[in-house]
Amino acid sequence: MENSRRTSRWRELPPTLPPECAKLVTDLRTLKARSGLNLAELAEATAISKSSWERYLNGKQFPPRHAVAALCRVVGETEVREADSGILAGWAVADAAWSGREHGIAADHLRSSPIADRSAPARSGDSAPCRHPGPLHRALLAASAFITRRPRTATAGVLLACAAMLTPAAIYHMSHSATRASRARPPVCRLGSCEGRNPRTTACEDPITVASHTADDGTRLEIRLSPSCQAGWIRTRPTHKGFRIEITGPGGHRQSAVVTTLPSDQELVTTAMVAAAHPSRLRACYYPSAHQPGRECFEGAAAPR
Repeated sequence: MENSRRTSRWRELPPTLPPECAKLVTDLRTLKARSGLNLAELAEATAISKSSWERYLNGKQFPPRHAVAALCRVVGETEVREADSGILAGWAVADAAWSGREHGIAADHLRSSPIADRSAPARSGDSAPCRHPGPLHRALLAASAFITRRPRTATAGVLLACAAMLTPAAIYHMSHSATRASRARPPVCRLGSCEGRNPRTTACEDPITVASHTADDGTRLEIRLSPSCQAGWIRTRPTHKGFRIEITGPGGHRQSAVVTTLPSDQELVTTAMVAAAHPSRLRACYYPSAHQPGRECFEGAAAPR
């Protein structure tokens, strides 16, 4: 029993994690330690898998709101209203920061890149070996000297060279665009013939997102529409099991999916397709679980984006 209550030795958080997210993970680790539970016991108490908690508490995956609320309940943090809870307020701030993490990670990678370091100007005290210019360097120096002496002649030569390269490229692009258009494959199904079929195996190759919604428990949902097949569906990446998604098309036709087990991290869950010629005729509803009555619904946009 003592082993199951021992304090976890947490891994160091990823250096690219935004400060707001790092603070949220630190607060969650503190709550978990206060609960006195190990990961397996925490998973049983919150109905959230052990592997999910491992990812949340090591900063590898952003925790959904319902997971944070469940941990608060385990340690008895429900004396105050959820809207005033500091940990849930911190979750909202971290959620906004997490949404922009890809841009921040790319900037950090560029700043720490060895290429960027090599391109930085040398300091006055640095010493660098003397290198003799190679053939390419000498050719560039000669070209620079020629442009300095005869700028008009050099400009005309550059324009002629560009025209000589661009004209064949334009002809090639136009001919291949026409070939691709003539070989475009017709949709595998259309409208009623798509009804009830799996969008991931039907080869409706031009889907667009016409509406999206984040549920109160953090589950993100999207209404997808294929203009060529004229059919729509819902897709989501589950954060917990036991919920249901349902899409309704024109005439009240419905398709739904129930998540009974948690798929892998990268696997999406979709409903079957419903026929819809226009996104505004699609309506999606989310049912959190059998233990949480109620639903959240939203509709497709007036026009495809």
